[in-house]
Amino acid sequence: MMTPASLPVAPAGRPRAASLPDPAALRALQDYAQTVGSSAPADRIDRPMAMTVDGRYRMLLRALPAGGVAVESRLRALPEPGPARDRLLLGVARLACGMLQASPAACVVDVRERGVWLRVTTPAVSTTDIDEAVGALANQLAFWQPAVAAV
Repeated sequence: MMTPASLPVAPAGRPRAASLPDPAALRALQDYAQTVGSSAPADRIDRPMAMTVDGRYRMLLRALPAGGVAVESRLRALPEPGPARDRLLLGVARLACGMLQASPAACVVDVRERGVWLRVTTPAVSTTDIDEAVGALANQLAFWQPAVAAV
């Protein structure tokens, strides 16, 4: 049984400083940034590329240390520890369990335990791979944002 305390915790948002991104994934992300007319994270490799899709879905894209690119979006902030936080995490965990087979996205709590994020990862062999991951996350956010707001 998954309890609020056992929700997956992953480094959503800022990566750890000791984890340098894979050079090939970083190049693919920089190429993608040029394709969509954004500035790539060339000067600071520890900063994700931010973008907004359809004028409403704010996403962060970052190259991963083991290769590939993570595309993620914060669903909501977490309340302070206590019963309200526990109820929220339990509701989100139920949604996440129900979506496991149908969704390419993973619902995670950030490392600092301040927010709930939705994430899609891709091997990022090409800019098309990244674009497809961005599209997949946008499609998932159409469901997740109102669902999490209602929890």
